[in-house]
Amino acid sequence: MIIAVVGCNHRTAPVHVRERLAFDDEQAAEALGLFTTQYPDSEAVILSTCNRTELYMTRPRHGSPGLTEAVRWLAEQRQLAPEDISAHLYHHEQSEAVEHLFRVVSSLDSMVIGESQILNQSKRALAVADRRRASGSVLHGLFTNAFAVAKEVHATTAIGQGHLSVGSVALDFAGRVFSHFDDKTVLMIGAGEMGELTLRHLLTKNPRQVWVTNRTFARAEELAKNLGAQAKAFERMEELVAASDIVIASTASPEPLLTVEKLKHVPAHRKFRPLLLIDLGIPRNIDPELGKLENFYVYDIDDLQRITDEHWEERQAGVIQGERLIQARVVDFFQDRARREAGPTITALRKRLHEIMEHECEWAMPKLKTVDQADRKLIEQMMHRTVHKILHMPTKVLNGRAAEGKAQIYADALKQLFDLPDEML
Repeated sequence: MIIAVVGCNHRTAPVHVRERLAFDDEQAAEALGLFTTQYPDSEAVILSTCNRTELYMTRPRHGSPGLTEAVRWLAEQRQLAPEDISAHLYHHEQSEAVEHLFRVVSSLDSMVIGESQILNQSKRALAVADRRRASGSVLHGLFTNAFAVAKEVHATTAIGQGHLSVGSVALDFAGRVFSHFDDKTVLMIGAGEMGELTLRHLLTKNPRQVWVTNRTFARAEELAKNLGAQAKAFERMEELVAASDIVIASTASPEPLLTVEKLKHVPAHRKFRPLLLIDLGIPRNIDPELGKLENFYVYDIDDLQRITDEHWEERQAGVIQGERLIQARVVDFFQDRARREAGPTITALRKRLHEIMEHECEWAMPKLKTVDQADRKLIEQMMHRTVHKILHMPTKVLNGRAAEGKAQIYADALKQLFDLPDEML
């Protein structure tokens, strides 16, 4: 099976493209069900975050889906034309695809190098695929390996030093706009993981008050209680925005929650005091046109990239160390896969050669009139050693070709050359 990935991230696609390609868990589950129906011989996992949407898949060596089919399928799931997204997509296969996933889950490909949120997001993506039975032994094993690699990278390098996440970087950005927080009111729209991480960092700045609002009020109450904030009714959102100094939006809403039409009266109501709006949502929760209102400062997830770039130099040594570790683990992954793929074929070949040896011994021994028991044992040992030496090169070649994705080709050739029936495998 070929392992492949096609997708986009914060470096290849702007936010207006990423938000159109984004999947929530329910959408991903539905799409994976369609994928397995259309491509029953393949596996799939969809990883979709605020910074990326990626389709990981397997396919038979000469089967579907190929790159063009995968791009078309991905576009169709989001009601897009392939030409609308193809320029923003990357595609990797085999060792490059495995290395890419290891880098992603280890946060070496994140907007914020060293953040830990991507590991949980990847685990959730695999869980969704598992529930839909879209991930089989190959992708489940691959993602499980990626989780172990990520833990090793974070444990053995310095990339995770400090408390970094998209949420914390958003707060760093707010700190560059406001010199202090003790007289500020902060509104968090949404009560998911991103919002909670952001709130936890914000509370260390000691703002005057923090409000949490969410469509499900009970969830807002729960989060507010845990963090010492106040829960507010979602229906009062416009009023809450007008009374806030910083608004951080992080929801899965498919449409902008804050628009010019809803908030055009707010600048005058606030007497034109600055209002910072930070949009962590994909799709975007805040209409970028709001930035045209007087003293409204709107920043989305791509704007945060400018700050995260500043973390690169201080983490570069850890990144280099992490890259080397990942490259070694990619080799380990394919060597292990080679052993598992080649094992049944080598076992069957060994059985076939021993059958031939035993048959020839049974033919030859009666004709050797002077052979005693010691001679017979020596002949059998010689035959066993010969079989072992014959097997050495096929075993070595099969293990070596697995990293190139060609183990199955050689295994199939051996099956035909030595007439290895399926029941022997």
